[in-house]
Amino acid sequence: MSGIDRKITRRDFLNGALIGAGSALLQLPSPFRLLAQTREREDYGGIGDYAGSNGNTEQIVKIAHGFRDGLYDNIGSNIIDTGETFDMAVIGGGLSGLAAAFQFIKTAGSKKKCLIIENHSVFGGEAKRNEFMVNGQRLIAPQASNSFVVIDNPDSRGYDIYSELGIPKSFEYQKLTNADKSLSFDRTNYGFMIWHDDKPDIGWLFGEKWAADIWKQRLTNTPFPESVKQDFLTWRSSSKKHYEGEDFRQWLDTMSYKDYIEKVLGLSPEITKFIDPVIACSLGLASDAVSAFCAYQISMPGFQGFTEGFSEKARPEAGEWHSFPGGNDGFTRRFVKRLIPDAIHGNDSFGDIMNGRINFDATDRPGNSVRIRLNALAVNIKHNSEPDKSEYVGVVYVKDGKLYRLKAKGIVMASGSWTARRVIKDLPEDYKKAYEEFYRSPILVINVALTNWRFLYRLGLTACRWFDGFGFSCNIRQPMMAGDYRPPLDPDKPVVLTFYVPFYYPGMPVKEQGITGRMELLSTSYADYEFRIKEQMLRLFGSAGFDPKRDIAGIILNRWGHAFVNPQPGFYFGKGGMHPARDIIRKRFGRIAFAHSELNGHQHWLGAVEEGRRAAKHISEIL
Repeated sequence: MSGIDRKITRRDFLNGALIGAGSALLQLPSPFRLLAQTREREDYGGIGDYAGSNGNTEQIVKIAHGFRDGLYDNIGSNIIDTGETFDMAVIGGGLSGLAAAFQFIKTAGSKKKCLIIENHSVFGGEAKRNEFMVNGQRLIAPQASNSFVVIDNPDSRGYDIYSELGIPKSFEYQKLTNADKSLSFDRTNYGFMIWHDDKPDIGWLFGEKWAADIWKQRLTNTPFPESVKQDFLTWRSSSKKHYEGEDFRQWLDTMSYKDYIEKVLGLSPEITKFIDPVIACSLGLASDAVSAFCAYQISMPGFQGFTEGFSEKARPEAGEWHSFPGGNDGFTRRFVKRLIPDAIHGNDSFGDIMNGRINFDATDRPGNSVRIRLNALAVNIKHNSEPDKSEYVGVVYVKDGKLYRLKAKGIVMASGSWTARRVIKDLPEDYKKAYEEFYRSPILVINVALTNWRFLYRLGLTACRWFDGFGFSCNIRQPMMAGDYRPPLDPDKPVVLTFYVPFYYPGMPVKEQGITGRMELLSTSYADYEFRIKEQMLRLFGSAGFDPKRDIAGIILNRWGHAFVNPQPGFYFGKGGMHPARDIIRKRFGRIAFAHSELNGHQHWLGAVEEGRRAAKHISEIL
């Protein structure tokens, strides 16, 4: 197993290798290995502006857990008053928060003042990037949030914001070179998992044997029993609607997707086992924990011919799906450029916005209509008097180990629901109870920089799925061109291989699944994950000549502890005649409005933006 136990030093990382030190620890006897893992995680974040903000970093986790454990419940009098009063303060600088600021200035005017408080060192939330430099080639990959479709129909949902941001309606992609056979590539890191999984370049590893084009071959090249094969084909093609009532959507929300597959469609549990990791990568947990209505919304199989889908079409073609080089950071960077033009170097061209360095000195500059205060965690938010009669909301935040206070005439909570219910000190009981219905689960996104991908080319593959071992899928994207960013697509040149690794535990209560997943995600050392990644890649590609020592140039882990809300049955339409919890949270409370992206259930860029814009309108109405 060449290279799997190679120890990579910090100097290697700084020289561009970016692989974590410590693989040799995995060769130690178990007690010493466990002891070694109690050290700091030693995660590495790549190069560029996002290098110190890959997922929930060690520092972010420490501060957040201190907040969770009540460290700031009694803030005392040792607070620095900034003397600032803003018309609106936004808690959270992800897509929802940036959209809220954008909408507020549009509605209220540029003379109003808005502050975004963001606890990470870079804006964007989960819509951020990783960057590598491999053999002189810059490579960019998503940290998490990823994929979109062009909105070019004026009657389509989201057309206004897509156009206002100036997002292009067409894109240029790199072409394959230095190859004597053609290959197709997913432009995203999701489509190949299920929505566009009928391409001949997607490999399925059953034991030690690769299979391709399994759907075209009608599963004849897979080891499933004949009855299960037929169930798979029924699942993918059936257009029978099993309920004709006008409340069809509500009916779906009364059951899990697992129950829909196994009890309504009457199909084998092998189907749910097969789709579970894909569901978990999309909705946070497996089929037994998520609403069938949410599966219906995101065009899962089983609803052919009558699904609403999540865009104009129920199931856009592969060529209609896109991914910016850094995933949905293409949207967050566009918002920031619109809000604070000097915050990203360069002009307003697509290439400059995608490639320009962040000017951190401009983000919180006095005089800006919108300011972004980074590395700041809001810990105490409260109206100055009875909420409906109050004049402002006090905001206490921690930055650089010190507590600060400011005032805002309105607040938009664009952070996660798990923080909002702790930080708002006068939150009513009905909101608190509603928040108890919001369960969260993690995901790990791994970007592996390769010096070459000739081993994949030999196999004729660009994306893979497997059924045992670490993770369940990986792929290389067809690179989108953006100005001077024009990475090669050549089997002998560098590329990024991306793994989305979900955490789910079928049969366990929803809340416990999220807690268990976070513990596993955050307690596992970088060295351990590095070992698992290299070991899995050897299992997948060793026969094709893969050598981790030669072929891996770097590994970045993006650990997202609360990546998904888990839309369990009843999340959308409520249970037992009660209003769904999300309807309560969407209501303004005094001078505070809520813009959590998770209120959609299925989290995606447009849904997040819409929640932010709605909440900003709620605040504009009272100013």
